[in-house]
Amino acid sequence: MTKLTKQPLISKPMWKALEAELAGGWVNVAFRYKGYEVSIARVRQSESKTCLSVYIDGVIEGAWISRLDKQPDDAPSILRDVWKLKSIAKYKPKMIADIEKIYGKRRAKKECPDLHQRIEYLLPYFAKASVLCSQFKKLDGLALIKADCLTAANSGGEA
Repeated sequence: MTKLTKQPLISKPMWKALEAELAGGWVNVAFRYKGYEVSIARVRQSESKTCLSVYIDGVIEGAWISRLDKQPDDAPSILRDVWKLKSIAKYKPKMIADIEKIYGKRRAKKECPDLHQRIEYLLPYFAKASVLCSQFKKLDGLALIKADCLTAANSGGEA
């Protein structure tokens, strides 16, 4: 006798329905992942622009939005999995060009070894539902616990 402990996988048609729901104006979706509840809501980013916001156990701590190398100790372990990884160049292209013009490429690398480095940080915001879904599809053990398409699929199967 084998005991199944894995959560049921989210099927391809369910992902399509979920993506369509996330693209809508009102979003109320929740997942269970590694013991955390990951909820998604559409929030206003500016006066005329909205985005999808990913909450972990119902909150987004301001301290969690920081550089990857300076994450606080109390940050959830799943941040890197469920939030969007962004990066920015440490120096602007104009500054890099000026330094390389002054020193030459070889000496610029010697004098400023971090000249072409990038700073990585995590953000809880996704501009498009397709980007969020493609990142979440890669997660093993992700279980959908609340969505309108989930209730529609359950009520449609009973009839």
